[in-house]
Amino acid sequence: MIRTVTFIAIMFVMAYGLYVFPFVALAALFAGHAIFQPWSLVPALLVLFLIRLYFVTSITNKVLKAFVYYGMGTGFISLWVTCLALAATLLPAVDDRSVAMVAVAATLCLTVSALVNGSRVTIKTLGLTSTKISKTVRLVFISDVHVGSNSPRHLERICEKIRHHNADALLIGGDLFDSSDFSLEDLQALGALDMDIFFITGNHEGYVKGYQQQLDRFKELNITVLDNERAALGEVNLIGVADEQSPGARAKTVERLNVAGAFNLALVHQPSIWDQTARYTDLMLCGHTHKGQIFPFNFLVRLQFRHVFGLYGKPGAHLYVSSGAGCWGPRMRLGSRNEIIFLDIHPESPQS
Repeated sequence: MIRTVTFIAIMFVMAYGLYVFPFVALAALFAGHAIFQPWSLVPALLVLFLIRLYFVTSITNKVLKAFVYYGMGTGFISLWVTCLALAATLLPAVDDRSVAMVAVAATLCLTVSALVNGSRVTIKTLGLTSTKISKTVRLVFISDVHVGSNSPRHLERICEKIRHHNADALLIGGDLFDSSDFSLEDLQALGALDMDIFFITGNHEGYVKGYQQQLDRFKELNITVLDNERAALGEVNLIGVADEQSPGARAKTVERLNVAGAFNLALVHQPSIWDQTARYTDLMLCGHTHKGQIFPFNFLVRLQFRHVFGLYGKPGAHLYVSSGAGCWGPRMRLGSRNEIIFLDIHPESPQS
């Protein structure tokens, strides 16, 4: 009971802070009245009801979905802009109305920028060398596509870019789908790719009711699900770690599936176990963090994960954390990008 009440209270504060407070506060600066208005708690209650309606039930109404997701994204941007505006009003000789006008303009510009950036997909090329392989291995890595938050068309655009890259295999690092209205037909673009495809689960697949039945059908699209299993990919030992287990169990899985002397590539959704398993892997590919997706959320993500984005490590033991190929929730990015990783692992002579 206490846990439920606490959770609802936290959700109410979030609903008020993201969906109501920025607009009430800026309106107060324009009108010159008190920042807090008791009546503003009423729309916050309505917002809380709509959020719970969307996330707790199986309702997939597009209008409700857009309100929840894009209200969340726009609210996050407007909240920190509004807080900066309120701080600015504490300065001497600052006109509240002028500050509010600047804050509204900044919120609109940043929101439009985030929407445009969230619809784009960039390509990043990553090259590594190893003495453990004799010929170049070409791979594509994507993570966090989030079909559901994003339309199947977003995945189609990703696959169009991948199709022109002569890769040996596509590696998918979890969170491929995140919605109860997802169907296997939404992934048809993957089935049309002429390459091996390997997939591991992320945390969001586990939130979807009946997700295991969907995974059981992935073989119809030539997608191999690595559920704490390994697969031979030429000279690469590909280790697939399922997300729905404790960090300790994930680390033990990497250790168990390691092959001595091989190039060990671990596909792990979250980057939390690399420090414990670096000695067992030549390369670990992760996602999950989205690089924060919308600034300044990246600072909050860094409180949970030491490795948030990019290439880490040293020769012989690397970690790459992707910002993801899609957005969760609103299709908005500020300070981050959707990305596809083209990865080439080149042979290196022991003498070099």
